[in-house]
Amino acid sequence: MSAISKRALRGSAVVLASLMLAPVVAVADTTSPDDLPEPTKQQLAKSVHVWDPTKGVHIWDLKGAVSEVEQVETKDKETTITLSTDILFTPDSSKLPGTAAKRIEKLVKDIPKGAKVRIDGHTDSVKGKVDNQKLSTDRAKSVAKVVARKRSDIKAKVKGHADSQPVEREDPKDPSTRAANRRVEIVYRG
Repeated sequence: MSAISKRALRGSAVVLASLMLAPVVAVADTTSPDDLPEPTKQQLAKSVHVWDPTKGVHIWDLKGAVSEVEQVETKDKETTITLSTDILFTPDSSKLPGTAAKRIEKLVKDIPKGAKVRIDGHTDSVKGKVDNQKLSTDRAKSVAKVVARKRSDIKAKVKGHADSQPVEREDPKDPSTRAANRRVEIVYRG
């Protein structure tokens, strides 16, 4: 390649580079919206979004979203009222809120007069700020106080079992398996 061709090639590159920068300089020099170029039909079409209400409305299904405080099961003339401690108590606490006490009072109204009742507290296997044995016992005692206040005729035996009697095998990847084991059970014949 001759020296003249090389100079011509370099000169073309300089012209090309200056042409590529020209629009940037022109836009940077604008001082008002009137100085901007008119948008193309394609640019306008891309900037308009049509709202589709069928895609914007979500229907909330309550099934499975609301948990009951209790589950009642009768088997072989023995009734077990299982109270979910996740709903009744805050973590590492055995203090019952007033609303929970009212619900427990309603649940024990159908227990036969003078019945012998077991009130058993259970925890999961996770170690918290409070020892699980103490926590399970204290939660069972809190429920027993409500039962005694409402039904003084009931003879209650209270015991905490910590994590020794799980109803589900705990899976670290599924928190619901641990939640099922955190409970207080009121058990009676009838």
